[in-house]
Amino acid sequence: MEYRRVAAARFGIVRVKPMASDNLDKRLLEWKRSLGQVLLHSPLHPLLLKVGAFRHVQRAYQAWVKKEQNAVPPSQWFQDRCQQFPWRPVCSILMPVHNPKREWLEAAIASVQRQFYSLWELCICDDCSTEPWVRRYLEEVAAGDSRVRLHLSEKRLGIAGSLNQAAQQAGGAYFAFLDHDDVLAQYALHYVVEALQGADADIVYSDEDKLDPSGRRVEPIFKPAWSPDLLLGCMYLGHLLVVKRSRFEEAGGFRPAMAGSQDHDLVLRIADRPAIVRHVPRILYHWRKHAGSTASTAASKPYTDAAGQRALEETLRRRGIDAAVERSSRPHVYRIRRSGAGAGRPTLIICSQSPDLLRRCMPSFAASRAGHDGEIIVVQHGFEANVKADRCISTSGEVNYSRMCNLGAAVASGDWLVFLDDQEFPSPGDWLAHLAGHVTRAEVGVVGGKLSFPSGAVQHAGIVTGMMDGFGYLLRGTFGSPFWRWNDLTRNVSAVSRAFMALRKPVFQELGGFDEEFRSNFGDVDLCWRARALGYAVIYEPAAVLVRGARPSPRVHSEEGLRWRLKWPHFDKQCDPFYSPHLSTQREDASLRGDDPFPPEDTSRAARAVASVDSP
Repeated sequence: MEYRRVAAARFGIVRVKPMASDNLDKRLLEWKRSLGQVLLHSPLHPLLLKVGAFRHVQRAYQAWVKKEQNAVPPSQWFQDRCQQFPWRPVCSILMPVHNPKREWLEAAIASVQRQFYSLWELCICDDCSTEPWVRRYLEEVAAGDSRVRLHLSEKRLGIAGSLNQAAQQAGGAYFAFLDHDDVLAQYALHYVVEALQGADADIVYSDEDKLDPSGRRVEPIFKPAWSPDLLLGCMYLGHLLVVKRSRFEEAGGFRPAMAGSQDHDLVLRIADRPAIVRHVPRILYHWRKHAGSTASTAASKPYTDAAGQRALEETLRRRGIDAAVERSSRPHVYRIRRSGAGAGRPTLIICSQSPDLLRRCMPSFAASRAGHDGEIIVVQHGFEANVKADRCISTSGEVNYSRMCNLGAAVASGDWLVFLDDQEFPSPGDWLAHLAGHVTRAEVGVVGGKLSFPSGAVQHAGIVTGMMDGFGYLLRGTFGSPFWRWNDLTRNVSAVSRAFMALRKPVFQELGGFDEEFRSNFGDVDLCWRARALGYAVIYEPAAVLVRGARPSPRVHSEEGLRWRLKWPHFDKQCDPFYSPHLSTQREDASLRGDDPFPPEDTSRAARAVASVDSP
């Protein structure tokens, strides 16, 4: 409540006094949403799945799964399609085994043997299982299928050593990794190989979900395309992970010292050099939840968090990145705190149409810039307020935010520019330092922070192109989504908002500033797209937080949307690589799409969602 009171006082928010019942209903709804998001990531989550909101999520996903299964064509379709592939490599599936539950091991092996794509080999390393049936069963499987290769270790190797031993038996061009208690979708290898047609790749990864104790599919993990910054925050590639054999060997395979995070460590080392990485936006892997699996709780393997931190710290040293690795409250999730040394002086450019809002926000922004030897430039439209800024510029006529930003940038003396609105104020923490850590990176063109409403709901967490009537603010007005778990992680995005955007002044000049044909909308998206076209990355940094004091008015930009499509004729409503094609583009809440999951026959939408990007 204190947080809201301060926000209201600072912005002079005047509320029409509602009826007592309406006010209570609104507060209860807001409290319910906030509590739901906290509990979603808590240890109580499994118990709460039975509560109404969580039951709704599960029902929605079960309906989605049913549509997905109904869209799968018969095996003959896959066989015919496979015959048309110009390249059909052998895929070696590496499986470490140690005292598994028998029915789960049998299901894992059966899921490989049922693959529609037949050019595979299953390379198993039994890591000195103590239960006698394990070796007998594996020997029977290997004797009955020539594609199964088996190594029986006489001493414990650990998961990394077992995978390396399995790799020594493999003859395929690609290595896929399968745990002894998980299951592959029947068409998993087919779609991996389909993604390799026409162009090779070093890493291929897919979406995934989990199997609850009853075998029901739950908790889908829909992923963005290759996002090097997100990879530094967590091993988001997860399952199914497929690595080109030559790159696996060049990297030296798995390192036993990183056991528990050996796959994260491997991908980080491969990505030290330019790599072609592709995402297959299909759920190809089912990760089983049980007491001994990190799919249920990280407490089952507490050492994995420490291993992940070590892998990231070594990665930063190898790449010469001046940054620290911090653990988060979530398991296997980290924050990279980059040094902003060398960023130089920032120029804060505040665009305003309201003298009252401007006067209220100025003290906070002045305090923020003071520690960075920065300057503040105010661009006022329709008034001339006496505020303490390094420079004030007044404009009149038709409101054009792109022109206002350009006017401020033209007189800026700082080394990097930060574009802001008068409706914002900083939350606790040095938000400028978090932006500076990315501004110093030569490969980054634009960085945006997180905008929140006083309630804590999201106002801006990156822009999705192709959403709504051209673009949308991901998760706007919500506290998160169970179908999109990357909201609070640094990641690559297609665009960020002009209301909270930073970039080096030379980059802004290289881009020619904002296109003034976009007066109020699409100017920021256009700038970010032009930056990406030149090879720059666009980054969303959630540690840099501003609070927006009032909800913006609904966006109406049909004319600017038409201008946008004329400027970018190749624009496709389904093409944002950093969002999932399985999530809604008609809403901003990252809910499941209302239509059917795209069927296997519809390869056009799948192909557009498969991204191929060089890592930095």
